[in-house]
Amino acid sequence: MKGSSPDALVLADIALVLLIGVALTPVRVRLRQPAVVAEIAAGLLLGPSALGLLPGHLPDVLFPEEIRAHLSVIAHVGIALFMFAAGWELDFRALHGRGRSVLAITAASLAVPFALATALALVLLAVRPELTGAAGSPLLFALFLGIVLSMSALSVLIRIIGENRLQATPVGVIATASGAVTEVLAWCALIALLTVAQGPGTDRLALTLTRLTTYALVMLLAVRPALHAFLARQQRYDGSPLLLILVIGSGVFLSSWCTAWAGIHAVIGAFVFGLVMPRDLDPGLRHAVENPLRNTGALLVPVFFALTGLTVDITRLGLHGVLALAVFLAVAWGGKFAGAALTARALRHSWRDAATLGVLVNTKGLSEIIMLTLGRDAGFIDDRLFTALLLTALTATVLVNPLVRHLAGEPDRPGPAEPVPAQKRPALEMSEEQ
Repeated sequence: MKGSSPDALVLADIALVLLIGVALTPVRVRLRQPAVVAEIAAGLLLGPSALGLLPGHLPDVLFPEEIRAHLSVIAHVGIALFMFAAGWELDFRALHGRGRSVLAITAASLAVPFALATALALVLLAVRPELTGAAGSPLLFALFLGIVLSMSALSVLIRIIGENRLQATPVGVIATASGAVTEVLAWCALIALLTVAQGPGTDRLALTLTRLTTYALVMLLAVRPALHAFLARQQRYDGSPLLLILVIGSGVFLSSWCTAWAGIHAVIGAFVFGLVMPRDLDPGLRHAVENPLRNTGALLVPVFFALTGLTVDITRLGLHGVLALAVFLAVAWGGKFAGAALTARALRHSWRDAATLGVLVNTKGLSEIIMLTLGRDAGFIDDRLFTALLLTALTATVLVNPLVRHLAGEPDRPGPAEPVPAQKRPALEMSEEQ
């Protein structure tokens, strides 16, 4: 692509990323995997792990350093829209009547892997103190490892539940509600961790906390009621969907700017804006507003995975990296499965339902990749640990769908899931893109 203008090269790179994802789609569909698995794989293929093995330094030729900054901006637009959609999908009405089970299963599925991960972090630091990364804090390293190994990805979880027609079952409802609670708690914990990591100065920490508190109060006491009033008016007078998309899209990006100004990553602002969105909109109006924003995010999110893949070199993992991957997977998968399944069984769920819950809560996805990227940028982990943890998230997610199908007694064959009638679909629902 030598001689191309920067703008043309950016457009060509986006096309290349999307086409690689399209090429992997038949394999992904045959294996009944969510789209995020193919997108992560496409990013790895374009980086030094695969394309970089060929002569000519192709990753640097196709994605020169000066172009990556432009692609990063585009990727963050996609991530912001994706996180907004994920926040809007959280509907805690799913907790109604099942609060005891959801809270108990969520607590166990978080506590067990978190405890194992922090203990593992202490063992790792005893052997290799340099693993603390640029931040140089054993405590921050241990807490970060505990967060990323114990969380689940709601967006991909909803997709897998829909594919396996579990939306209306107790297992599906409990898993969805548990995923929602888990994601909110994980992001809150990460916000606290990033705030502490900004520096030991009490003045700076106090300023960040003041800004975040102000932002949260404004979102709850001003933005949320304003959105309710505005959308109710538009719904009553049959307002233009284009106007709604423009207003809500502007709100997403302004909220993202506010959290960046407060000292926390912009994607958290997009997620919070989704949380304060009304859930009681007319389904047709919500569909008209949400789908364009979600689809735009789905179109651009693969660019984020491509840029992530350019910084990941699996060939440099070595024996220690492979062992770390195996241990991380055992801690994350084993801990979450044991915590969720044994608690569900103690609450008198059948062994099959308990095992299905234990598998479902192990779903990972884009949220973990974003958290890993934030942790690496903050200096909690280095590139090698980032690679091992990213592969842990990918492997954990790949295992979920086949195991759920096996537990549900479904034949292991490719093909689309049977559509669920509209009247039986829950409030929480994920589109085909993610």
